[in-house]
Order: sequence, then structure tokens, then C-alpha cells
Amino acid sequence: MAKRSELERLTSTEKTGAFTGAYAEHPLTGNKLPIWISDYVLATYGTGAVMAVPGHDTRDFEFAQKFELPIPRVIESIDEADSELPFTEYGKLVNSGEFDGLTSEEAKQAIVKALAAAGRARFRTNYRLRDWLVSRQRYWGSPIPIVHCPKCGIVPVPESDLPVMLPYHVEFTPDGKSPLSKAESFLHTTCPKCGGPAQREADTLDTFVCSSWYFLRFPDPHNAEQPFDSEWINQMAPVDMYVGGPEHACMHLLYARFFTKALRDLGYINFGEPFKTLVHQGIILGPDGNRMSKSRGNVISPDGYIAEYGSDVFRMYLQFGFNYIEGGPWSEEGIRAVARFIDRVDRFVERVIELNGEGSGHSLVGRAEKDLNFVRHSAIKGITEDAGKFQFNTAISRLMELTNALYRYDNEQAEKNVSYLTEIVNDLVRLMAPFAPHFAEEMWERLGNSYSVFNEAWPTFDPAALVRDVIEMAVQVNGRVRDKIEVAADASDAEVKEIALAAEKVVPHLEGVAVRKVIVIPKRIVNIVVG
Repeated sequence: MAKRSELERLTSTEKTGAFTGAYAEHPLTGNKLPIWISDYVLATYGTGAVMAVPGHDTRDFEFAQKFELPIPRVIESIDEADSELPFTEYGKLVNSGEFDGLTSEEAKQAIVKALAAAGRARFRTNYRLRDWLVSRQRYWGSPIPIVHCPKCGIVPVPESDLPVMLPYHVEFTPDGKSPLSKAESFLHTTCPKCGGPAQREADTLDTFVCSSWYFLRFPDPHNAEQPFDSEWINQMAPVDMYVGGPEHACMHLLYARFFTKALRDLGYINFGEPFKTLVHQGIILGPDGNRMSKSRGNVISPDGYIAEYGSDVFRMYLQFGFNYIEGGPWSEEGIRAVARFIDRVDRFVERVIELNGEGSGHSLVGRAEKDLNFVRHSAIKGITEDAGKFQFNTAISRLMELTNALYRYDNEQAEKNVSYLTEIVNDLVRLMAPFAPHFAEEMWERLGNSYSVFNEAWPTFDPAALVRDVIEMAVQVNGRVRDKIEVAADASDAEVKEIALAAEKVVPHLEGVAVRKVIVIPKRIVNIVVG
């Protein structure tokens, strides 16, 4: 066993072991338990000596089978009895005396409490800590500021000579060696201690070393005296939003937290967590619903789509076609739908320019304008909230709703309030800017505005505009919609009933029949029951 590494012992498929000839006494039942030595139980796991549970641990089960040891069941499934062994899920205890019937979680606590009361056990949390290997045999990464001197040994580069810069002329060949080990001009130097010939360290630091604290450098990038100004960083950080894939959870996030807590303990910062909020983006799958892979032949390259539709359409489809956190399969029809939407906005901007050129339009704000204003402010409110929650798909849906409302107003109103229409289109372009930046910039210029749309204030909604003074309600006769009516938002049920019974398309369905009941669902439906 001593000749094998921990990794070999952990990954070995064949379990080996030897009986010592000795027995241990079960701490609760007093039964004799044979003591074996085995390859897969490591000194670093727990105390190095464990009580095997062959009925409920895969490796213990294999060991017990090989050496024909008893395999008692002490846990069974809550849903079904006599589940196949080894049963490694949580369940309820059986063949466990006073602990029978307890769930696995309850039993853990109860058994340790019983042993603790007898002075034979205590609760303890064990941590498996390992050294962090920070060097890499790569070119990219910070050079490690160490010099190897045959006389003085390992010598740190003096602070006055930092930073050590990466050389530009490096040979990259796949020979398993660090590229820097072949860069003669970089490698050969003099020892800072004795002045004799020495060699620089050819490994670089893992890039995680730099990215573990770069969020503290970014707000203070031109500081030549310090990594960052503590007073300034304490005002700016921690970071409000961290966006990354789930693969970062155990690497970059862990390291960034370590650096942050170390810097806090050293007095450089006054906060202990680097990021306030974490959002994982979803994965865009291939059209076949599988993860993109060259072997599957389902990899989507953006180049062709950008050449055909432009980068803004491609960008907006990525936001509109998927829930940001969940992702989903690529859709050809989806990107075409976004292209059609962009074209519709383009045409409407041209239409507004045309209307302004005609110099016509009334200045009244009537029912049609109020309806359009409702959609406008509803869009501003919804898009602002959705973007803050990374719900870009619903935000773009609201842009589409506002565009539909603009077209509806233009088609239905012979006399148009052109200045009002232009004002709303300007809002539409401002709202589109984060989602389709190049397109929005062009539309902003075509509308005659000064550069740039990104220098403009974000639109704000008016709560009063979201309160309708007139609402539309469907009128049903025996459950079938026969007409729609408009009533004042504050109309009483009696007033709503009167208008509904007199509706033009409802009256023919009431002739010759008795109205038995009129049910008003406020602001939504009127149902007239006849018979």
C-alpha cells in the first residue's frame, strides 16, 4: 500500500484488504466488529479509521462482497421497502433499535447525541484543505518574480525591478515545455544578491491570480503608486453584479473570495465579499437541442449571420430568443423574426420623418393619443424593470408592443398628432439603444437629434399615464363574447350594466328572451345570462 499514491488508491477498481485478527466493540450495541485494513480508506479521511456501512456505501459494499462480510440493511427507502442494496439515498432507519423509523437526517443528530451523552463521540466538521498550485507552464500570466542562482539559491526579484515583463519574441512549439524556458534573452539574468549569472523562473502565475483581484484594480487603473487606493475602492466596491458561467463557481469565485478576505484582514479594504449578486448565463444549444460540439456538427458561427443581418440583429436575437439564465436551442426562424422587427422600426422612423416633412398634424391629445401614451409609459416601466432583472427577452417583447401600438395609431388615425408621435418614437429609439446600439444610433441621427443617443437620459415613466380614465370591457351573452364596450374607469357596476345591455351587437341577442342575471367582473368582462 505504501508504494501506491493516494490517487491510485482512490481510483483503483479492485478493493484489497487484510483482516487484522482484532475486533472493535460497536459503541451502541456492543457487538463485535472485525477490523480490516483496506486500500481505499485514506489516513486523510476523517480519523483514518471508519466504521464500514456496506449496505449503504458503494465501495464498502464491493469490499464486503469480495471478502464475504455481512451486509446488514440499516436504511430503507421511504417510498418502497426492500430497495436494492447498496441503497445510498436518504431514507428511514431499520434494524437500528431505538432509532428505527427516524429519517437519515434525524438519525445523524440523534445517534451522535446518544454517543455524546455516553462520552463516546462529539460533533465535528472536517475540512479537506489542499495547497493551491499557482504556477503554470504557459506564456500568458504574470511572470513569477523569482531568480534561481546556483550560489544563492532561490532569490526574489527586488521590488525596485518589478514588474517583470513578458518578452515579445517567444517560440510557441507543442513540446510540453514552458515557452519562457526557451526565451534566452528573458531566461538569462544576474542574481540580485551576488551579481552572478542566474536564471529567471520560467513558469507564470495562473491567470486566476490576476483575475482574483482585478475588480479592485479596474476602478483605479492609472494608479502608479499602489495596486489601488483603499479609500476610493471602499467607496466603489464590492461589485454589484457578477455575471459568469457555473464553471466559475468553484474556481474564480472561490479565489476572488479568498483574496478579498485576505486583503480585508490585512487592512487594505473594509468588506469581506467581492460581489453582491451572482447571475449565471444560460447555454445556447445547437439547433438540435444538444450542446454545441464540432463532433456533432451543430456549432453555430456568428460570422455568416452578422454578414447577412448585421451585428445588432444577432445581438438582439441572443437577448430575445432565450431566457438569459436558462439559454436554449438556436432557431433560424428566431433570428429572422428579430430582423423583421428591426426592419419595422426602420420603416416607422422613415414614416415619422415623412410626416414631419409634410408639416401637417393636429395638436390635440384625444383618446387615441392617451391609449398610445399608456403603451409608451407601460413599456418604459416594464423595460427598465426587466433589464435590471436580466429579463432581456421580455424587455424586447415590450419594444415590439410599443412598435405595434405606433403602427396601429398611424393606420387608424387620419388626423395625427405628429409632434407627439415623434416624441414617442424618440423614446422608442432610446429604449432600443442598449439592445441594438448601432441601429439605435443611426435612427437617432436620422430623426435629427444631436450625437449621441448614449448621451441622452434614460426615459422615465409617468405613473399617472398608467391609470386609464376609460377602459375596454368584453360583453358576453351566456358565455359568448358579443361586443366590446368602453366605460369610465371609475364607473359603477350599475352604469357598466346599463352600457352593456345597450351595446349595439348585444341588443339583437336579448330580443324575445328574459335577462336573468348580469355579472360584472370589474375592468374586464360583463356576462349577461339569458333564458
